[in-house]
Amino acid sequence: MVALDQLLAFERAGYVRTPRLLNRNDVHDLASSLRGLYHDHEVRAAEQKTRVLCGEEVLAEAQMRGGSSPTALLREYRRRLGALPDGSVPFFQLFNLWRESDAVARLVRSPELAGTAAELLGVGSAGRPPRLRLYQDSLFVKRPGDGQTNWHSDLAMAPLDTNLFVTVWLPLQHVPAHAHGGTSLLYAPGSHRDVALPFWRGDPRSAGDVSRRYAPPLQEDAFEIGDATWHHGWTLHCAPPNELAGERMAFTASYFVDGATRLPAGSRPDDEDGESWGAWVADVQPGRPAQHHLLPVVWPVDRANGGPRGRRRRSARGNAIPQAGRPPPLGSKTRVAPAARGNAEAERIAQRLGLTTIKPPPPLASPPPKLEAKRESEGRGSGVGPDVRRVPKQGLPRHKPVRSGEGGGRA
Repeated sequence: MVALDQLLAFERAGYVRTPRLLNRNDVHDLASSLRGLYHDHEVRAAEQKTRVLCGEEVLAEAQMRGGSSPTALLREYRRRLGALPDGSVPFFQLFNLWRESDAVARLVRSPELAGTAAELLGVGSAGRPPRLRLYQDSLFVKRPGDGQTNWHSDLAMAPLDTNLFVTVWLPLQHVPAHAHGGTSLLYAPGSHRDVALPFWRGDPRSAGDVSRRYAPPLQEDAFEIGDATWHHGWTLHCAPPNELAGERMAFTASYFVDGATRLPAGSRPDDEDGESWGAWVADVQPGRPAQHHLLPVVWPVDRANGGPRGRRRRSARGNAIPQAGRPPPLGSKTRVAPAARGNAEAERIAQRLGLTTIKPPPPLASPPPKLEAKRESEGRGSGVGPDVRRVPKQGLPRHKPVRSGEGGGRA
């Protein structure tokens, strides 16, 4: 369960740290499994980084020379990435290992990850939908000598129209404090709530130095195995280059509240993470809810389907008691009390039959007013601002962190 001070920190700053989120031994086992997957699929990670940093033409040339041999392909990708200036490669990344690993599939559906994400996003409360979906998971391998990645926000790389999005960052080994060369994430406090930046200044890529808009990023202490951080989808973040002797591996999982839609036609996210969403985006029409089997509901999940769902309280007769603010389950012995005369009699009959009655809420005196954007001629610019999602990792406005940082997607 997320503590109240952690919920407040997440709402205010856009990120929060959760010490000892997972058992140390479980993380050791996960790290061993993920290392094996990375070894098997390193060529896939190198291909993605070659496309992003070198371009489609260089990628095609490497694939032509490498042929069908994974070993030859990896050699060609490494040769082209190695020709870049020092520090150009921030990390290697694999997407959506939950589709290949039962251990990862269980983890992303676990109460520790999916349950915490649901609490941070207020799933099922304040009128929000009662379900949480997995957007993606990622494995980040930051090798010795890998450089920084610029400041960015995760939703800039996602084809989703939503604000209800969160990512967990879980290092798979001890990570030293920043003061001792550690490479954990740095965050720009409150940047997830900065609507004014794109609204008044236009494209954030041309906004210049915005360092003074936010408090200086907090230098993190060391991370022990099992510690994690969580950040909102619009929170700007980065991480320092790896100047230590060993590689740093981190696992991430990103979640969004059910009901988010695919970006409308004409809006396109930065395609750096295209390998993640390319398999489902064509199946979801622009402007329609992002509901797809590759974006599975992970919280709550019915026990009948093998998922983790909190136990429901039951009455003395064994009937499920609906939770406050949530509709009763379909098929349960629940009846809505009539609004006209006879309520008292209905209550007595329901009690005799062991049924639960729910009184309907009073009708609204008047419908809420519509929230409409101004026309272009009525305000500065378009009235709704530019599409802030189009901010790539390789070109954000300078935030001047305490030290250079990697903003590797969800690294």
